[in-house]
Amino acid sequence: MMTVRAARRDDLPVLWTMATLPNIGATADPSVPLPLPAATEAPEEFADVADPERHFVGAGGCFLVAEAAGHVAAMGGFRPQPDHPGRAGILRVRVHPALRRRGIGRALMAALEAEACALGYREAWLDTATNQPEAMAFYQSLGYRETGRETRPEWHWTLVYHLKELRPAHRVGRRPPASREADRE
Repeated sequence: MMTVRAARRDDLPVLWTMATLPNIGATADPSVPLPLPAATEAPEEFADVADPERHFVGAGGCFLVAEAAGHVAAMGGFRPQPDHPGRAGILRVRVHPALRRRGIGRALMAALEAEACALGYREAWLDTATNQPEAMAFYQSLGYRETGRETRPEWHWTLVYHLKELRPAHRVGRRPPASREADRE
């Protein structure tokens, strides 16, 4: 069984490990252990994952995890894009390498988009890169369209920007967004 919920402080050591897993090229790897080993400190290159409550939730967004078999299997969050009112910037989306291509990333993205919609965001924006072809194909399959590219002489890849219009879910009995459920616990 898989569930998506708001990240908790006790998730952090595993999120720190997940943030630094390979994400370039074909990265599915059934040999990566579940559960992931817990990191002892936050990765410097992903300082916002050190404190998602502050950098995502406190900024007007959210940070979610997906659990599979009782273990953190995916993570991701969003926060407002200051230059674009109404736009949520999706960041730090990762799925456990041994659990990719099982719908976990799709469920996580659906929950992030639903939460963004519930908070009043009208668009979701993200970036990936040409050295992440599986990620590019994944986001395009979710309805994200490419809006631009950026390259720099020191990069060996090209950054690719994607955008998606968010539409509220109109389902009877729609569950509250994951981070709101966590507020009631």
